Amino acid sequence: MNSSGTHDPISAPGAYYKSEYISASDDVELKVLQWQPEKKEPEESIEPVIFVSGWISHVSGWAELLRSMTKKRPVFYIETREKISAHIKKEKIGINDFTIPRITLDLINVCKKLPIDPEQSIVMGSSFGATALLEALKNNGLNVRCAFLVGPNSEFSAHPLMQKLLLLPDFSYHFLKYFALWYLRTFRVDAKKEPEQMQRYKLTIKNAHPRRIKMSVKAAMKYKLWPDLETVQIPTALAYAPTDTLHSKENIKKIAQTLPRGQIITCPTNRYMHSADLLKDIEGFIQNITI
Repeated sequence: MNSSGTHDPISAPGAYYKSEYISASDDVELKVLQWQPEKKEPEESIEPVIFVSGWISHVSGWAELLRSMTKKRPVFYIETREKISAHIKKEKIGINDFTIPRITLDLINVCKKLPIDPEQSIVMGSSFGATALLEALKNNGLNVRCAFLVGPNSEFSAHPLMQKLLLLPDFSYHFLKYFALWYLRTFRVDAKKEPEQMQRYKLTIKNAHPRRIKMSVKAAMKYKLWPDLETVQIPTALAYAPTDTLHSKENIKKIAQTLPRGQIITCPTNRYMHSADLLKDIEGFIQNITI
């Protein structure tokens, strides 16, 4: 592990911050942002949180929730390999370097190297990150106490024009990102009701790594969540908002029904799911768990 950086990107009050690069494989090191509460809580209430956010997303999109969460719980925020922060040593990368099973293996490997006991931890993720965590939890690949997941995807699709753009050289990403933003605004995100959600996508897509985003989209389009999903035995909460059209309500319900200990948490808006308000749902879910 190599220490890296001291500036707290979310300016969390009441928490110590550091970031490290942790080896996920021979070729890849992932950036892990870490917060430790200054105020110590009673032993039974300080299970750490392992947090994996969505595809190419930026930590600033979770700043409000994390600022509240890190007052009480240690948080380990893992940035997956498609993000621009990852150190990838391979000279040439391809689709197989960005499949969800490959990203899942990264998460399992990194969690083993964190200074915590994963079995006493809580995993939390959103969208792409939530899907990768569900994949990691299958067949006890990652053993944790429980999972709280925001809008996981069971599969990923791309507009036919997007699929054609993916065939173009990497420098065409300039056009691809603007098409992606237009597509999201027009078909998948209610920009009037959920302006914060659209703003998060603008920030992340415009600052993404061109080849990594291209390869990860291609790889994700071949993925299906369903095989072995019933092997995830831990308590798992799935949060969604009816106003969030980017993540299928029906698929999230189907995921919850397939999971032996799955449950749905309905939130009023996508904005709510990124705010400090969600912490009440998270803590309530954790406190109600029965072994």
